[in-house]
Amino acid sequence: MKTADIKGLVVIPAKTDSTRLKKKNLRVIAGKTLVEHAIDYAKNGWLIKQIVVTTESDEVRELTKKYEDIILCDRDKSYMGEREVADVYVNVVQEISPNILEGITHIIGVQPDHPDRKTKVDDLLEYAVKNKYDDLVTVDSNGTRNGAVRIIKKEYVQSGMMSRRVGSHLDDCTNIHSEDDLKQAEINIKSKK
Repeated sequence: MKTADIKGLVVIPAKTDSTRLKKKNLRVIAGKTLVEHAIDYAKNGWLIKQIVVTTESDEVRELTKKYEDIILCDRDKSYMGEREVADVYVNVVQEISPNILEGITHIIGVQPDHPDRKTKVDDLLEYAVKNKYDDLVTVDSNGTRNGAVRIIKKEYVQSGMMSRRVGSHLDDCTNIHSEDDLKQAEINIKSKK
């Protein structure tokens, strides 16, 4: 597959029922909520053709109105709590209009609670395609999956069968679970400018 043939659909799971840090996806660092950082990250990718925000929150819905071309998808209560996020991606892809998926080659999960990503979404997509990965996840410097970004070939998400050939890519960003994590991510974001 050539770079010109790559077409990504980003799914941003933006729930507000977090237990450790209340409403963390709406917390503001470096002048933006974590949801806005995730949307901006996706919008900076020229290989991204669609962005879907899935949420149960009226606050998140209102926040996304200032962006053009964001598709909002209601988050079913059965996909809340500590549910595996891959299930959320499958649910979104199976529920949205087939017209939206037309021509899409990859589904990219972008978690809001990693606002200081270091690798551009286009670079991750190209890396996944170049290495012929069916599924690519970002990892931290210890090699632990951090969930910042996950790229999956569309057909695996559409069918509900996640792939077996998984690659990883280092993106040592902050995984936000506490006030200290929020502060560290803000320091990281401000130091990139």
